[in-house]
Amino acid sequence: MLWEALPTALVAAFSPWTLLIVAELLSRERPTRPALVFLAAAAFTTLAIGFAVVLALGGSGIDNGRKHRTVPPALDVALGLLILAGAVFVARRPVREPKQARRREAGLLAVIFLGLVVGSPSPLYLASLHSIAKGDPSTVSATVDVLLIAVVVLLLAEVPIVMFLLAPERSTRILEAVNGWLSRHGRVIGVTAAGAVGCYFVVTGVVHLA
Repeated sequence: MLWEALPTALVAAFSPWTLLIVAELLSRERPTRPALVFLAAAAFTTLAIGFAVVLALGGSGIDNGRKHRTVPPALDVALGLLILAGAVFVARRPVREPKQARRREAGLLAVIFLGLVVGSPSPLYLASLHSIAKGDPSTVSATVDVLLIAVVVLLLAEVPIVMFLLAPERSTRILEAVNGWLSRHGRVIGVTAAGAVGCYFVVTGVVHLA
């Protein structure tokens, strides 16, 4: 169900850490190559896991003449509880003062590694994939849905890079302002949004289990 997956993917996309990494890459003397390599690595991981999870949950639409499997409502509850636990963990962590960034640039392999880490699945991304699988889509629909969700999840990497390619100087100023705002408000927004998504999945799962 794409209508359920999209809002969850938007919450999953809210990653200040991703924006900080992209901002650092774009501040380099030659930023285009490392930024694009980072995005490619993140996209590869996100898409690979997305297709694997949807196929594993039976959302490929290929049933070989048998009835499609249904995704158990208990998975809704489990994902909701996992998201809520993550929100509570983040909310209870002590706030740390940002450390002074070092100007030692990471090599290309380190950039690829960072992209793979950023593209790795969060509970919110898994919840989005679960929502897609619940709709029991066809192969084509599942492919399009996973591609769309991946684009949404990586918005905080994609948008700054595209902005930089179009208007380098202006995008640098915007990134600095956005990072400053996120350092003050990002935690509250992220925890609140994740809490809302977690409650939704728990309630939905309990209703269908009843």
